[in-house]
Amino acid sequence: MSTFIPINLRIDGRRILFIGGGALAMHKLQSVLLFTGDVTVLAPDISMEILSTGIHQLKKSYEPSDLDGFFLIYACSEDDRLNHRVLDDAQEKGILCNIVDNRRDSDFISPALFRHDGMTVAVSSDGRNARRSVEWRNAIKDLFLGNAHHPASNI
Repeated sequence: MSTFIPINLRIDGRRILFIGGGALAMHKLQSVLLFTGDVTVLAPDISMEILSTGIHQLKKSYEPSDLDGFFLIYACSEDDRLNHRVLDDAQEKGILCNIVDNRRDSDFISPALFRHDGMTVAVSSDGRNARRSVEWRNAIKDLFLGNAHHPASNI
């Protein structure tokens, strides 16, 4: 069983790399962009949605040296073998890596987030029930913002 400790990592001045340029990457990118724009997406094909964010992009195939100089890695390609190769390379270099939607093999996971007026609430189920984490996060959001209804959040 994987167990995760909730922490806040200082990321100012630290670069974050996403390997993968599709829907999985965009889903995680939304929450990271709440905190920093110092993000690079690396993939041979990058979706228009990601391109529209204006973040730095590298349109190329992955190589282990691509990890150099990054603080956190999100492996979020559609290729599970590539994601595990990225994880292995990152761990070898001492860089924390998250394989999106794979808590079992990841060094860290991302909670459901609500950010408002400089405050952040993070809800985590240790990756066991993301849907319930989002429900709790939305209930907290409603409590603070007084919303009776709100669209489902992807963060």
